[in-house]
Amino acid sequence: MKIFLCEPIDKNAYQIINNENTIINNFKDIGQCEIVISRNLKIDRTFIDRCSDLKLIIIHGSGYDDVDIHYCQSKNIHLANTPSLNSLGVSELIISMMLSLSRNTYQLQKDYTSNKIHEVAPMTGHEISYKTFGMIGVGNIALKTSKILQDGFHMKAIGYSRSLTLEKAQLLNIGYCQTIEEVFKKADYISIGLSLNNDTYHLIDKHYLSLMKPSSYLINTSRGAIINEEDLYNVLVNHKIAGAGIDVLENEPVPYNHRLLQLDNVLYTPHIGGSTEESLSRIGQMIIEIISAYKNNMIEDYLIF
Repeated sequence: MKIFLCEPIDKNAYQIINNENTIINNFKDIGQCEIVISRNLKIDRTFIDRCSDLKLIIIHGSGYDDVDIHYCQSKNIHLANTPSLNSLGVSELIISMMLSLSRNTYQLQKDYTSNKIHEVAPMTGHEISYKTFGMIGVGNIALKTSKILQDGFHMKAIGYSRSLTLEKAQLLNIGYCQTIEEVFKKADYISIGLSLNNDTYHLIDKHYLSLMKPSSYLINTSRGAIINEEDLYNVLVNHKIAGAGIDVLENEPVPYNHRLLQLDNVLYTPHIGGSTEESLSRIGQMIIEIISAYKNNMIEDYLIF
C-alpha cells in the first residue's frame, strides 16, 4: 500500500510502516497514494484533487481544522485521528510555561549570558502555588493540567466551555464560570484549549484581554488563530498583562524576527506541545493500528467520518 508521509513521526513507527508499505514523501507522486498521514498539512481542495487514489487521511494528533471536511466527504475520503495521546505532553508544557514565566527564567538566562545582569538580589519572581488556573475549553488537556496543578501546587481551577454545566464542573472538581469574561477576570493563568472554527477565529481579542489582571498570564497551546495577535501584542508591549506563553501562532512556520517573539514578557515554543518521545511513540503505535484496521476492513471504529 502506498502512503504519503512527508513529516517526521516516531522512528520505530516509521520503520514498521515502511517495512509493510511503500512510503512516498515527494509531492509529485502524491496521486499514487491511498493513505495520507498528516501532522500539519493543509489538506484543501487543491491538495485533494491531486490525490486521485486517496481513500484515508490519518491525522497525527487531534485537530483537523486544516482538512476540507466537506470536500473529503464528497469524494468518499475517510478521516481518522489520534486524539488525547499527546495530552500529557501538552499539559506538562503548559505548566512549564507557567513556571518559566512566573520566575522569568528564560529571560534571566538570556540577560545573564548577554552580560546585562550585574546584581542578583532584585531578581524576584512569583510562585504559582495557591493561584487560580483558568481554562477556556475544558477538554482532556485542560483537565489533565488542572489536576496536576491542583494536586501539586494547590491551585484553584476554574473553567468555561459551551458544554460545561455547574453539575459537570462539580464532578470534575473545577469552578464553573458562566462566561468567558468571568474566567478572564478571575484567573491568574489562563490557558486556551479550543478548536479552531468560524466561531473561535480571533475570539480572544482586546475585549477579553482587557479584563485580565495586570499580574496574570495567557497560555496558548491550541491554535494560533484563536487569538488576535495584534491585540495580544498591544497588551503585552504596554504591560497590561504580565506575559504570555505561546506554542502556536496564526501563520506557521514563524519567522525568527516575529514581533511577538521579540518581547521580554513572551515565552515562545515552535508548536512542540505534543512533541515528546513518549507522545510520539503512542501516536505512532495508533497510526500503525489504524493502517492495519484499514487493510483488514475494520476501520469503522477509528473513523471521524
